[in-house]
Amino acid sequence: MPCLPCRNSRRSGPLPGGRVTGATGDIALRVLIFHYHSSRVGPVTLRRPTTLLITTLLTGLLATASAAPITLRHAAGTTTLPAPATRVVALGPHALDLLLSLGIQPVGYGEAAQLNLRQYGSPIRQIRYLGSRVTGAPTYVGDRFKPNLEVLASLRPDLIVGEHFAQDTYPALNAIAPTLLFHGTHSGDWQKTLPVLAHAVNRPERAAQVIRQRAAATDRARQTLPAWLRGRRALIVWNAGGATRDLYTVLGPTDWTGGYFQNLGLTLDLPGRQDPSLGEGYLKLSSEGLSATRADAIFVIASGKNTAAQARRDWQANPFAQRLPASRAGHVYFLDIHLFGRLRGPIAEDLMTRELTRTLR
Repeated sequence: MPCLPCRNSRRSGPLPGGRVTGATGDIALRVLIFHYHSSRVGPVTLRRPTTLLITTLLTGLLATASAAPITLRHAAGTTTLPAPATRVVALGPHALDLLLSLGIQPVGYGEAAQLNLRQYGSPIRQIRYLGSRVTGAPTYVGDRFKPNLEVLASLRPDLIVGEHFAQDTYPALNAIAPTLLFHGTHSGDWQKTLPVLAHAVNRPERAAQVIRQRAAATDRARQTLPAWLRGRRALIVWNAGGATRDLYTVLGPTDWTGGYFQNLGLTLDLPGRQDPSLGEGYLKLSSEGLSATRADAIFVIASGKNTAAQARRDWQANPFAQRLPASRAGHVYFLDIHLFGRLRGPIAEDLMTRELTRTLR
């Protein structure tokens, strides 16, 4: 009756635990089985050529296993990588945040065309908030949703990472290199997508560590909020300024930024009526509509071309805003959307907590 290893040696394809059979695996197993049976008969002395043969076969077996194709599901479908990626392009700050959190430096970077950036030779100055963590000089590949395909191909990437907003460009991107597009605008998104990306770059343990560390950091941040704010009601709004300075977009708990504040233990105030055209978790209010809020604190996030300083000036000039309880108590705060709305990853959460702690002093 054949021994168990002999029966298994006839299998092909992956084995549990990532082992690989087929031609290489079959030969290696037969060599080991031969010496197993020999050892049952009597002492066996392995000559150097035989030892080298076994070592070579097992090394090849392990290399084959580590280079096995990786198939991953993401927002645009299913993508297969022939091996873990080492040359990665980040399309946008969200993708960059995810990659840097895994310790991956991008060879290329795409940003919003309206920012008018054309190079990243000085990341600290040119990539806001994340630049100090970029150790190289990634090549600018154009707009994050519609990059320059010729420049992108010249980098010879083996992985492109972006957001689902680039779906229209996905076929062209995937023709250059395996491409992963992720959802990142809702609360909890990055915790779902980071493990997927980690498998693509062979960093699954790092992803698990980042998720654990961020959960622990959120727990600590919840305890360090000022006593008057803990568990209280907060209104979180975007304001683009300019001609729309009297229009406020309210962020709900399913929005990534709204979810961040809710995870700190705050109760989100949601005055007004939900506007389905703005996507899940959003509300839109005029200045007059703000009068319905009884929030203990209000966080105004300057969006578009607006700045936190200008948003503050507009708020102070708005008679409806000045009548609110939070305004009278001096509990209205003005924040930058690039940090509080564009990065949307684990590094962003850490930086947001630091900025919020400084702002609330």
